[in-house]
Amino acid sequence: MSKSAKAFSPREFTCWIKGESAAGTSVIGTSMFQLDVDSVSYPTLNVTQALDQRNGARVLKNADFFQDNTLRVVELSLSGTMHEDTGHQLLMQNICNDYSGNPEVSPTYAPPNITYEDGDGSAGANATAGDTMTVVIAGADETNPGTGNVQVSNSRNLVFPGMICTNFVLSADAGTEGGRVKFTATLQSGKKPVLNDATACGGTYYLGDNTKSFNTSTEHLVAGLEVVMSNFTVTLDNPAAFYGMCGTGYEGVTRGAEFAVTFDTQVKYDSVTKDLVHTFDTQGSTIIDENLFQFTNNNAFGVDIDNGVLTNVAYSEGDLMMFDVSGKATSDGSTVLVEFDCNE
Repeated sequence: MSKSAKAFSPREFTCWIKGESAAGTSVIGTSMFQLDVDSVSYPTLNVTQALDQRNGARVLKNADFFQDNTLRVVELSLSGTMHEDTGHQLLMQNICNDYSGNPEVSPTYAPPNITYEDGDGSAGANATAGDTMTVVIAGADETNPGTGNVQVSNSRNLVFPGMICTNFVLSADAGTEGGRVKFTATLQSGKKPVLNDATACGGTYYLGDNTKSFNTSTEHLVAGLEVVMSNFTVTLDNPAAFYGMCGTGYEGVTRGAEFAVTFDTQVKYDSVTKDLVHTFDTQGSTIIDENLFQFTNNNAFGVDIDNGVLTNVAYSEGDLMMFDVSGKATSDGSTVLVEFDCNE
């Protein structure tokens, strides 16, 4: 066997996503959507191994080694620039279980029923295409080469069916990349991945003209105050709970006990915000029921959290005196926990 002269740059690998109609059934192909990621992350495979030395020898014997790659949770972390397109918005829609143009977290939120296998070996149909997703880390020469080119396979795709988004972070910093909106997402699946796929993968590439920025925002509110904001981070945390067993992994997945919506932001200390520390310190059982956090950016990833509490207000020294402010959304039974304005 001869050695290969082929070499790749890490930047040649790409990340693709598409909603599934049947839970855990891969939709890899040439109709997927590319994600704009900072770098392609290697997943956490969580393979189960037993390497304990057993009785009868002072070394680990061949017969005592055990490995299982079926009943495990695969996790993938992504980060990059947020785009107003189908692929990027699917991450936000999936964790919110809201597939509208402006996803929100309902005060009566309930996760979808997701069954990877319904008992007869076939996948359960999703209530909405996108309740689970196929994510592909495409090999450097496994993307669709286009008309007139020859598919040459010197790499392999990593295919992760049955993915759901368990953590999603939307952020922007006025002093970084012109204030472009960024994202971070954690995805998990209870289905066995395919790590040696050679299917041509591709579809709709992300575009450079549909990113959104801090500089188009028009209003910034914290605890009902009009503030001068330098950055923000909004985090949606909706953990997964996998259950049951079958030959290709878990039987199904639901969500954990709490869907938490939190924010962190830095604002200028001035005559408007001077009492924020006092407001935080004297909250007691008082709930802020209007404009806890608002980043108005029409059709450009605006964020609105009305009800909630402040969880931290601290002085932050820099070129200017600033406040670091954190808060958590609460439910009054009728107002959404958070709403995103991202429908062009």
